[in-house]
Amino acid sequence: MKPIRMRAAVVSAALAAMLVATGTGTAQGQAPTAARVAVPPADHNCLSPDGTNLNTFLGISERIIGPPACREAFVGEQWVRSFPSWGTAASGDRARYPRGYTPARFNPMDDFVSKFLGIRVVNDIGTAQEQSRTFGPETIRRFAVFEGIPFAYFGSLPLSPLSAGAHTSTVFMRLSAEHCDGLTRRSDLSCLPAGEFPYTGDTPVRFFPRSS
Repeated sequence: MKPIRMRAAVVSAALAAMLVATGTGTAQGQAPTAARVAVPPADHNCLSPDGTNLNTFLGISERIIGPPACREAFVGEQWVRSFPSWGTAASGDRARYPRGYTPARFNPMDDFVSKFLGIRVVNDIGTAQEQSRTFGPETIRRFAVFEGIPFAYFGSLPLSPLSAGAHTSTVFMRLSAEHCDGLTRRSDLSCLPAGEFPYTGDTPVRFFPRSS
């Protein structure tokens, strides 16, 4: 499967808060620009842009929400939040790091895994309906190599259904210490900060009532 690589430029918590406060982010309750007639497929197969069945690839039986083609679900069904993979240099021998950075593990992917504490999924952030749930290291569902680069692929545990209508879903990642992927010497492109930080933007999702 061709990975969707999340590269630096991770949005800061302050910027995320500013977007919500000023209304420039996507928020629940905004008037739709056009009537929606599409509904989720009856099956739970989520296909990535290259055609890979993500449910099979990640070993997930519930509906996956996250990729652009997989952002709709039915009211009453549980769902799993997926989000962009993280890739690193193949080995410590080939790793390139920003000046002053020392990894905790020799191989960059091992370094990432040793610092990965999990994620927090926040639905309808900045609204009266905001709710969040925290998951641990089990969020890493699979490792795979693409064009010589190892990637970690993610998926939360099942989340409770949301009400009918438009929502947003935001993923925050949590690391015990700074991690750099070993692919470049630029910290703005290759490093993730310690603590909790936004890993995705406010992804729009929609839940549909089942037809009678």
